[in-house]
Amino acid sequence: MKNTKEPFIHITRREGMPLWKGLLIRAAAVLIALILSDIVISAAAPRSQGFFGFFGALFSGAFGTERRIWLLFQDTFLLLGVAVALVVAFKMKFWNLGGNGQILMGCLACAICLKYLGGKLPDPLVWLIMLVASLAAGALWAVIPAIFKAFFNTNESLFTLMMNYIAMNLVAFFISYWYPNGTATMPPLTEGVLPPLGEGQMGKSLLPILLFAVVTAAIYLYLRFSKHGYEVALIGDSKNTARYAGINVKKVIIRTLILSGALCGLVGFVLTGSVNRMIHDTMDNNMGFTGIMVAWMGNLDPLIMAGVSFFINFLTRGMAQVCTKFGFTSEALSDTVVGLVYFFFIGCEFFIRYRVHFAGRQNKQRGEETPTPPEDGERKRAPLSKDAGEKEAN
Repeated sequence: MKNTKEPFIHITRREGMPLWKGLLIRAAAVLIALILSDIVISAAAPRSQGFFGFFGALFSGAFGTERRIWLLFQDTFLLLGVAVALVVAFKMKFWNLGGNGQILMGCLACAICLKYLGGKLPDPLVWLIMLVASLAAGALWAVIPAIFKAFFNTNESLFTLMMNYIAMNLVAFFISYWYPNGTATMPPLTEGVLPPLGEGQMGKSLLPILLFAVVTAAIYLYLRFSKHGYEVALIGDSKNTARYAGINVKKVIIRTLILSGALCGLVGFVLTGSVNRMIHDTMDNNMGFTGIMVAWMGNLDPLIMAGVSFFINFLTRGMAQVCTKFGFTSEALSDTVVGLVYFFFIGCEFFIRYRVHFAGRQNKQRGEETPTPPEDGERKRAPLSKDAGEKEAN
């Protein structure tokens, strides 16, 4: 009878880990990644700033001036708004990769309203029309793939991804139509735009901060305590179970994607109507894809995602200052460092969710001795039963 050899490495899923321990592991992963980044940048930098110069520049880029602080929080809540919009679909396991396109369609709808209605109607009425148009455009861009998914079971990831390119080219078309001799960018508009809520950068940043703080709290309550949120989670667990429970799966898919797209359109409304007051085909700033990372790094929890969104924007803005201070003319190394931090942060999730066992160490912990193989020519005989022993003696 052959002995089965135990594998050297054995992986099991953890039943649970205290919250403080998980946070400590994540913080250690980020710190290790930043120290490695410091070493790499200090070694390759045209201008040496010392070991601690990296961390000083990192914090200076995010918190160095009052304007930088407000921009950090503004970008944090804009990105959080996109991530929250995507989470609504992700909870249902509908992989909405079209956040960029839905944002751009919201921007385009808002820009059309400003272009044709600004200065011709009272500003409050223009704002209301802009808001409704942006929400409707974002919802439309999301509901098209939702209908095909619900009725024809198409691949939503590919469908929503392709919709991004259509939206980008639509924006480019309208800009070239409005300004045929321009630079593919709409000049800033002054009539019909949303007024700032205060002086300076604070006044421009307060609207996205307050608006998406409220949206995040509302979506958290919606997903956790509402009947619709329960239906979304149940469909994400099992569509068959949801059907057995009497839920109209097609209706919930379409309804949920309307909400997801409308929230992305709301981000477009704020970008064009308040923050930038113009439009170009890269206005989304890839927030649709970055929002996916925020959602997964935040375990699809809107409250945790707020911290992740802040960390990503802190890192992005800080690394821009690091490149300037250390004398780098390209942002390639900055992007490499950001990717390295992401890699460590996501990689540590494996050790939070799983436990790694080593065979030798496991045996020692149990007090077991590793069996030694028999010498050549020597056989180990199994103990004989009582009847078999008597027959052998006869």
